[in-house]
Amino acid sequence: MPDQTLTFTAASFAVDKETRTLTGVLLPFNEVSRPARDAVTGKVARFSFAEGTITLPADPNDVVLNYGHDGKSLYTQVGVATELTPQPAGVLAKFKVARTPEGDRVLALAEDRVLKAFSAEVEGEFSAGRDGVQHAKATTLTGAAVVPIPAFTGAQITSVAASAASNKEEDMPEGEKETGAVATFSKEDGTALMAQVQSLTEKIAELENVKIPVGPGTAQFQVVEEPIYRFEGTEGAPSGFDFATDLLAAGKDGDMAALARLQKFTAERLSPEFVTTAGTTAVNQPTYRPDMFLGQAPVPASPLYDYFHKGSLNSVQPFFWSKLDRAATNAMVRDHAEGVEPTPDDVTTATGTTVTPTPVSGKVHITREVADQGGNPVVSGLVWSEFERSFKIALETRTADLINAAVVTELGAAIAVGATGLAAGAAVEAGLLGLQFLADGFRFSRAFGHVDLYTKLGLATNAAGDEKIYPIINPQNRDGQTASKFAFIDIAGYNMYPAASLGATGVNDKSYVADPNAVHVWNSGLQRLDKLLEDVEGWDMGVFAYFAGVVYDVTGLRKITYNAAA
Repeated sequence: MPDQTLTFTAASFAVDKETRTLTGVLLPFNEVSRPARDAVTGKVARFSFAEGTITLPADPNDVVLNYGHDGKSLYTQVGVATELTPQPAGVLAKFKVARTPEGDRVLALAEDRVLKAFSAEVEGEFSAGRDGVQHAKATTLTGAAVVPIPAFTGAQITSVAASAASNKEEDMPEGEKETGAVATFSKEDGTALMAQVQSLTEKIAELENVKIPVGPGTAQFQVVEEPIYRFEGTEGAPSGFDFATDLLAAGKDGDMAALARLQKFTAERLSPEFVTTAGTTAVNQPTYRPDMFLGQAPVPASPLYDYFHKGSLNSVQPFFWSKLDRAATNAMVRDHAEGVEPTPDDVTTATGTTVTPTPVSGKVHITREVADQGGNPVVSGLVWSEFERSFKIALETRTADLINAAVVTELGAAIAVGATGLAAGAAVEAGLLGLQFLADGFRFSRAFGHVDLYTKLGLATNAAGDEKIYPIINPQNRDGQTASKFAFIDIAGYNMYPAASLGATGVNDKSYVADPNAVHVWNSGLQRLDKLLEDVEGWDMGVFAYFAGVVYDVTGLRKITYNAAA
């Protein structure tokens, strides 16, 4: 995953009322966050940090504490870090809160448990684990915020040291103490203020019903971000600010920060600017639409690989395997004769082989124009999806090649060349019946059909040609059935799955019935390599992976040979 900027709400939190400080765990280690939106891809993911994956600034004061994550507005900056200490549980932080109206509000809300947690702002590199969690690799702490809801479940405030506005003068030198009249707020002021609130609320409600035609020759406007206030009455805005609360604070307490928010909101929301048709290009720039790019077909099924897959490769080193030589081994339990020592038996292993993981890779070039004109990161996602698709196809193809190269015993009698579906089905059933008279015949649990045999069985009818042998709706007098959409054919309880990887029609003529332990295949997972050899013109995006496979026990396979040529 490329470098990115993310915010993570976390950890324990404490407020010290006497020293105007907030203390707690800024970022916990080895804990998985609630779902958060990736700032680069826009996708929702979960994140986790381990000890040693985040770098702290040399000077803690470089980390500014915001009230929420609106770093664009100066009034949201309410303090700086004084201590940042890495511990096994996470990063312990202490913040000094500024003597401002917003700082006082943060301390009061924290003391009353409205604000309960810190939220870390980080930049750096992450990698996706098999569990879907984005794990930090090399990140840097760039900022922090105080918020009501933590992303990590352990994120709670532990203590509050908050002297509010009443303590402000006590900490100032005598010569700097403020003097002046105390603001008053009469009943008439309250009535007028509520009238203003009602008027603004009605105007906002009217705006929600405005419908503006979009198309050639019509003016257009666009809303860039979510408003700072919400009026649904169900939940607060992400900004953490409330319209009525700010209105009261501005009118009663002279809170200039609240007044600035109100003015900004009313200017943006109550006076939308419309543009003429001649100016629509300014708001509708021509751009790529990668969200409408047509990729290749969806990933096909991988019946062979999925059946024989034994896990991931944790090393690319070659490894050796061995097995029991069943023909030369005669170890067994017999009747015992009193006073007679049992005869020693032999346990012999067959010659094994070395399994060597083999690499696969791929690379594409993305031009700078595609990325700059709206293509990235959606184009990167499109390319990555195609890499994943081709990788899965390669895994299935390699598994089929591995099986086709083995010397496998025929299942029962050979099927005559060009046999009808009725005759082919009878031959397959006879072979499956014969498995029941092998000591270990029960281990065969699934079949895989080549296109020629599978098609012949799927369309097979009785001698009269008026009834299917394996119908999709299974009557009681049939030995099997075909699943909906021809997903598989149930032949006397053995499900045969169509395996396109076994070859096209007329190419190869082998289908199989198998024990899942007969073949072992592994892969390392596809590793994404972003921005290889980046230059002015563009960059390369690459992938790399390893595959390993072995026919572990060829006796766990039986082939069904069928040549459809008449």
